[in-house]
Amino acid sequence: MRDAAWPLQARAESPAPIVGNPTHNVTDQTRPALAPTNRSHEAMVNSLTFEPFLHFQFQCDSPLHVEITSRSRSPLYIVGSEGCRLCWENNAPLALNAGDVVFLPHAGRHRIYTDERAPLQQFSDLVGQGLKRRGKSFDIVMGHAANAPPSADERWSGSFYWRSDLSAHPLMASLPPVLVLAKADAMTWLPTMTQLVAWMADIRGGGNGVGVTHVMNSLMQRLVLAWLNDPRRAVQSPAKDVTPLRDERLLVALESIHTRCAQPWTASSLAALCHMSRTQFTQRFQAQTGLPPMRYLARWRLHLAERLLKEQRLTLQQVADAVGYSTGAILARAYKRERGVTPCADAPPNSRL
Repeated sequence: MRDAAWPLQARAESPAPIVGNPTHNVTDQTRPALAPTNRSHEAMVNSLTFEPFLHFQFQCDSPLHVEITSRSRSPLYIVGSEGCRLCWENNAPLALNAGDVVFLPHAGRHRIYTDERAPLQQFSDLVGQGLKRRGKSFDIVMGHAANAPPSADERWSGSFYWRSDLSAHPLMASLPPVLVLAKADAMTWLPTMTQLVAWMADIRGGGNGVGVTHVMNSLMQRLVLAWLNDPRRAVQSPAKDVTPLRDERLLVALESIHTRCAQPWTASSLAALCHMSRTQFTQRFQAQTGLPPMRYLARWRLHLAERLLKEQRLTLQQVADAVGYSTGAILARAYKRERGVTPCADAPPNSRL
């Protein structure tokens, strides 16, 4: 449930529609070139396109000690302070430095600090301190920094996503609770991307928030891809029981689900693609993703259906055809069972439903 107590929620605008192919929304201009990797990983990563409900940038001229308590809002941070720590729930703190990218796909209570002895401030309270806003972009400054030009080295940028929107995607639901892509370990494109976000998110003298959604989605994709390809380099996570999708025999099934979900897949037909028995395939698939194969397929179909309903003026039958349901009525029942609302509730007012 999306708690209404967080002050920023009342200020946030409704998500704007995303235009274009729902599985390839990031433009070539804002997206770094993919490193050579398994095409199945790429197919899954390219489906990670979400609409943040809020972008932010904040600057602090005193020791930082901020807490975020919401369990419904998932942050993607670009770190702006050297020698910083992130403490998620009751786990040991993670060491961070300026230019690192941190993603908490499952939200959760956490603290960010440069000095744990400094007074603790709630992020939700910072909206009243030197706040400026343009659209969904917020600029927060603390202390004397409000009267000084922002320092690129001490400026945090990021976005908040609804956790429920992220968890509806089966790959996102399988991610560990904390992903970190360190500037020191990443490819050369990362500093360029983070600097671009800092400029785009700057509503005091930069890009006024234009284009931030696309670039943040691209950063999210690269972070998840880095984890899939090399978890030891890309991730510092308190979770010990989460492993990336590295069973090579399953990747052809995952690619098929993500790129051809309208096909009448069964557990047996997906198992045949992987040259496994149905039982062996189901066991290995669930061990890797946390879901049985047909449940994973259903969640991906409904995730894609929700996006089509929100972004395209299609009939329910057209959406059903696109995602693999034989009739609109069957899609509607599955949608209501999974989402708790009918497809009409998520469709725009001028839709053809």
